[in-house]
Parts: sequence; structure tokens; C-alpha cells
Amino acid sequence: MVKKITKLVVFLIVFAIILSFTGALGAQDDTYEMTSQDKVILAQSSVCFVTSYFIGYVLDPWDNVWSEQYYQAYVGTGFCVSPDTGHIVTAGHMVEISAAQFKYDLIYEYLIDYYGYLDGWTQADWDRAYENIKVEGYDGGDYDLEVYVQFNTANAGIPDDPSIDDSYIRAELIDFSGFEQRDIAILRIQPQTGRALSSAILGDSGSVEIQDELIIIGYPWTSDIGQANVMSPTITNGNLSGKIMLYGTEVMQIQGSAREGNSGGPVLNQDGQVVGILTMGTDYANNYLRPSNDVIELMDRNGVTNSLGMVDEEFQQGLVNYRLNHFTEAIEYFNAVLNLNQRHLLAQDYRSKSQEAINKGEDVPIEEDTEVTIVDPETADSESVTETVSDSVDSPSGSDSEGVFLGLGIPLLIVLFAVVPLIFIALLAVIIILLVRKKKKVTGPPAAAASQVNLKPEGSKAKKIASESKKGFCSNCGGPLKSGAQFCINCGTKIE
Repeated sequence: MVKKITKLVVFLIVFAIILSFTGALGAQDDTYEMTSQDKVILAQSSVCFVTSYFIGYVLDPWDNVWSEQYYQAYVGTGFCVSPDTGHIVTAGHMVEISAAQFKYDLIYEYLIDYYGYLDGWTQADWDRAYENIKVEGYDGGDYDLEVYVQFNTANAGIPDDPSIDDSYIRAELIDFSGFEQRDIAILRIQPQTGRALSSAILGDSGSVEIQDELIIIGYPWTSDIGQANVMSPTITNGNLSGKIMLYGTEVMQIQGSAREGNSGGPVLNQDGQVVGILTMGTDYANNYLRPSNDVIELMDRNGVTNSLGMVDEEFQQGLVNYRLNHFTEAIEYFNAVLNLNQRHLLAQDYRSKSQEAINKGEDVPIEEDTEVTIVDPETADSESVTETVSDSVDSPSGSDSEGVFLGLGIPLLIVLFAVVPLIFIALLAVIIILLVRKKKKVTGPPAAAASQVNLKPEGSKAKKIASESKKGFCSNCGGPLKSGAQFCINCGTKIE
């Protein structure tokens, strides 16, 4: 009997092991490690095209009338650092110009427009005009400033009235440090429905070392760009080549391609974090950055926090599923992104690519209770994310039932769902075996042989009865033996 129970327990344990690991193997287990390229793509959507208009009016000294507005426009790059509040970082010189030079330029344009070519004017004539012709903003001051930003796309041309183009979003200047200081400006736009923002995360510029590889993102301005063309931010690589002091502040030198228009754009490390913004260049290959730690200091002074937004989270999930060939699932996430931001070009692009892959039969269906683990190599031990996808989830952005666990990986899940039940079964088996053995020791042979075993007769008679008992009953289970049998019919023990 004990052997039968032992065999049954062993069978149950083996069956449980097979069942547990078959379930673990049967569930689709996808672990994806984020690459540097992925992180750059995620940060790219935070980058915006910045257009600054410096506006002035000229008072004609002869007719004593104000002119129509004149403006000078400058273009550059910026990036969002806080999607919820709409804060954007760009270069300080994007919002500040020389008032004296601006006045000279507007006087020249006005005189040319209204009095023709001024041949023969001497420097003294120009100095006299500068002293006697007034140039002001609408409400006084040296000039008026209007700043506009465009996300995901930018028209190469500079419109006379950007307020009538809905791709331009008016920005408010919050604070800035001039070019001869730290050359950083903080803008703010009002979040709009259907235009949810993406963000870039600022890193520690003090951790960047000489020869580290860096990535430049921005909108370089070149004369050969057609006025009606749509621009996308360009991405180039470079290396940190030095650190110098300029006007009493530190700037970092980078060997990498950047042009006019890149000013204020983010420069990323290999982990996709912003470690500096472009401020100037001596030529197209030698450029300079303002450290991200200076940006963080200005943000702290204005109470600006740095964080990712919902668009970033949805787009990351879509990109990971795209990388894992779960194209149907990826489209769900890209649609969620486009519900938040209808102009998200990268989401549009990857959704189209996903659909093409589905049409080619390359889609790998994602099964119920599939675990997709996103691992950041830099923080694999503390920030890995496991997402459990099941049929109860209506959409990627649907509800809290997505089952996102922070800090849990596949090994821990196997322990919880496979090893723990095995331990329970093993303990149960040990208890059953102990109970069976205890019962045999206490109760002795079957009732049919009780009179011969338990009466304990004395002397030689006792020996004779015991001998007969040994021959008539099985020494292992105590069951009766048939005459001439070589094995017990109950337990199979061989009879000596």
C-alpha cells in the first residue's frame, strides 16, 4: 500500500512540474531591450521648430506718421520638457537681438521703400537719420517680440502672419539668459486638445566625457530649401571634443554637423537624455553646447518640472510592439498616440509600416496573458517593465487592467506560478507518507491475523504460532497468502 501511495505522489509531482513549465513555455514571453536608436526616436517628437518675430514701427520725421509694421524673423530649434504644462527650452539668442542693429535695419528698409535708392548718402547722413528717426514697438520699447513653435512638422518659409496658420502655436517667453550669459530661454504654450505634447528628459551634463558619442537633433536652415517644403528634424552624430569657458560660463565643444537653425536644439547622449543645447558654431563641424545642468538650474528657478507625458508612454509601447513584430498590437498604440496628437508624424509613419507588414503576412499575433518586458540596459535591474496583455484589455490606453508591473521580470513570475505550487504539493506528499507509515505502525496486521499476532503466547508455543503466522501472512502488508504462492497478491512482495 505504501508503495502505491508513493508512486501516486511521484506521479502527481511530475505531472505538476510538466503542467507548470508547459504553461510557462506556452505563454508568449517577449523581452525587448531598448536601443540607443529607439531612445532617439522617442525623443525626436519633443523637438520643435521655433520662429521669432521682432517687430517695429518707423516714425517718418518729415510727415510725422508711423509706418506699417516691419519685422525681422529668426528661426531655430527647441524641445518640450514638460508636456502637461507646455514648457519648451530653446537658445537665449532666439528671443533677444541687438536693439541698435534692429533700428538701423528698419530705418534702411523704410527709407528704401518710401524714398528709393539713397545714392550718395554718407555715413554722416546715416548717423543723422539714426538720431532723428524713431523706431519702436507697438506699445513702446525697442521692438515687439512674437514667438511661434511648430511640432512634428515645419514649413520652411516664414509667413508674414503666422497667426492664421494653425500649424504655428504662439508661445509666451517665461525667462531667458542672454547669449553672453548662459544663452537659454524657457517658453510656454497652452496645451491644446488633439495636440498633446511629447517630452525629452534632461540628463547630467557633468557625466559627459571627452570623446563620448552624442546625437544632434534640430532644424538646420539652408538657402536651398523650398518655401513650401515640409521639414522634419534632422539627426546627426558627433563627439564631445572639449570643454571651455566663455563669458565666465562653461560651454562644451562638439565635433558634429550643425547649421543655422540648429540653435536651441537638444543634444542627446546614448541613453537618449539631453546633455546640452546648441548655442553657436565656428563652422559647420565645430559647434558648442550649453550644458543641460544650466538648463535644469533655469527651470528650477521658474518651477518647471521635467517629465514624460501620455503620448511618450503610448508611443514607446507601440514602438516596442513594432520591433517585436506584433504589428496589430502596435497599430493600437499608434492610434492611441494619434488620438492624443493628430499630427504626430512618427506615429503616422510607424502605423503605415505596421499595416504594410500585416498585409505581407508578417504579423506575429499577441496571445492572451502575453508578457512583454521592456528593458532599459542602463537600468535593467530597477526599471524593467512587464506588460501583461489579455483579452480583457480593450485598448492600449484603456484602463488599469493592463497589468503593468514595475520591477517584476519573467524569473519572478515563474517562481510565483510554478515553483510555489510544486513546494505545496511536495509538502502535501510528505505529510501523506508520514501519516501512512504511522498508521501501519500502530494498527499492525489485518484483523484476520490479529489473534495470532497480538495475543503474545508464552514460550515455545509462541514461537510456533509466530512461525505459522509468518508463513500464512505477508511480512510486508500483513495480508493472507495463498498456499504455494510465491508473491503476495496484495502488494507483490516476494515470499521467502
